Amino acid sequence: MPKDLKLRKNQVLILRGDMRDNELAATVDHFNQKNHPARLLICSDVASEGINLHHLSHRMIHFDIPWSLMVFQQRNGRIDRYGQSRTPLIRYLLTDSALEKIQGDQRVLEILIRKDEQAGKNIGDPSEFSQDEGEAQTAELIERDVGADLDALIDDFFKGGGINQQSADELAAFIPQASEQSLDKMLAERPKLFPTDLAYAEAALQWLQQDLGLPLDAQVDGAMLRLSAPNDLKQRRRFLPQEVWPIDDRFILTTDKDRINQELRRCREEDSPWPEVHYLWPLHPVMQWLYDRSLNAFGRHAAPVLYLPDQLKADTHWFLLHGGFPNRRGQMHIHRWCAVKIEKGQVVNSCSLENFLRQLTLAHLVNPGHEPDTTPLKELLPLAIERATRFLKAERVSFEEKNNEALEQQYRALEALKQKHLQQLAQDLGGLPEHIYKSRYQQRKTEIEGVFADYLNWLENTQITEPKPYLQLAAVFTG
Repeated sequence: MPKDLKLRKNQVLILRGDMRDNELAATVDHFNQKNHPARLLICSDVASEGINLHHLSHRMIHFDIPWSLMVFQQRNGRIDRYGQSRTPLIRYLLTDSALEKIQGDQRVLEILIRKDEQAGKNIGDPSEFSQDEGEAQTAELIERDVGADLDALIDDFFKGGGINQQSADELAAFIPQASEQSLDKMLAERPKLFPTDLAYAEAALQWLQQDLGLPLDAQVDGAMLRLSAPNDLKQRRRFLPQEVWPIDDRFILTTDKDRINQELRRCREEDSPWPEVHYLWPLHPVMQWLYDRSLNAFGRHAAPVLYLPDQLKADTHWFLLHGGFPNRRGQMHIHRWCAVKIEKGQVVNSCSLENFLRQLTLAHLVNPGHEPDTTPLKELLPLAIERATRFLKAERVSFEEKNNEALEQQYRALEALKQKHLQQLAQDLGGLPEHIYKSRYQQRKTEIEGVFADYLNWLENTQITEPKPYLQLAAVFTG
C-alpha cells in the first residue's frame, strides 16, 4: 500500500491490538500532529473506539464490514465527531464476486451499511442494536439459503432484531416533545449586574485587593486577564487534572473566542497537553474561586445590606430572596427569584428579579461610611419571607398544573405498555404444558412488573416536588 500510494515508510503508521498502551497513545499522537510526516493510519479493530483522529483527518475506509450497527458508529466516530472541520468521507470496501450465493452475502452487508446510515439520521445513535445479538442474527441470516426470498429475510431480520416501528412509537411516548416555538422566541437575555464575565472578574479582583487588602498579581488588558494564583487558589489544584494547571501558577484567560481557537490549533500542531490561554467563562476554576471569595466576605447565614438613598426613601426597602421546591431526591425542581418591597412596615409590592432590576440602578452604590443598625430590617424580614413563600407556592401550583397532565399521560402510557408486555408473554408461553406455563409466566411477570415499578418510582421521586419551599435571603436594598 505505501508503494502504491507513493508514501515513504515514516508516512504510514499502524495500530494493532498487541501494542502496549503507551505505544498506542504515541501512534495516535503522532497521527494528530501537523508537523509529523504521518499521512496514513492502518488500524485493527482496536481503533474502533476511544481515540480521536478528527484533528487532521476526515477520510476513512472500512476494509471489513462489522456485523453491528453500533460498531459502525464507533468506527466512524473516530473522525465524524465534534471539532471536525471538514465533511467526513467514509467508504466501504466490498468483495465483488460472480457467485450468486456470495452476492447474497454482499447484499446483506450493503443493507447493513444502509441501515447504519438510516440509524444515524433517524435515531442519532444505533447503540440500541446489541453487538452480540446483531452479529449472531447476521451470521445466521448469511448462513441460510438466501436464494429464495432475500428481501423478506432481511426485512424480517431488521424488524425482529432491532427497534421496529411499533416499539419506536411506544418508546416515543416517554420522550419529551419538542417545543413548537422558534429558537429566537425561546432565547432571552439573562438578568445580570455586570455586562460581561470579564467585567465581573475585574471588579472582584479590584475589591479583593483594595477592600480586603489581599496581595494579588493580577492585570486586565483588553479581553485578557492574567493572574498569579494565590495560596487559597493553589489549594484547588489537587482537585483538577494536572495538565489544566499552568506550570508557573500564572493563569492567562480571555473572552476572545478567536484567540482561544487559535490557541487550540497551536496545541494540536505542537502536541501541547493543554492550551496556555484559557477561556474565561463562569465554570473556569479561577472564576469559581472569585465567586467563593466574594460570597464568603459576608460570612455564613448573612446577607449584604445595600444603601440607595438617592433612589429609595428612608422607610422604603427591597428584600431580594431566592428559593424553590426540591423533588423527593432533594434536587431543586422549581427555583425562582422574588423581590419584596416594604414601605412604612407594610408589603406593597413583589416581583421577579427582571422587573426588580428595571426599577433600581445598581451600577453605583453609596458607602454610608459607618455600620448602621440593621435591627429594624431584621424585624421586617418575616413579612418578606411570608410574601415570598406565597409567591413561590403560587409558582408551584402553576408548574404542577402543567406537569401533572404530562405525568398522567406517562402513567397511562406505562400501564398500556406493561399490559402489552404481559399479553406478549402469555402468547410466547402459550404452547407450554400448564404447570411449566404457570411457573415461567409468574417469574417473568414479576420481572416485568418490577421494571415498571422502578420506573414509576423514579418518576415520582424526580417529578413530584416537596410541599415546603427552600428560601434564602440574597440581599436587602434600603433608603
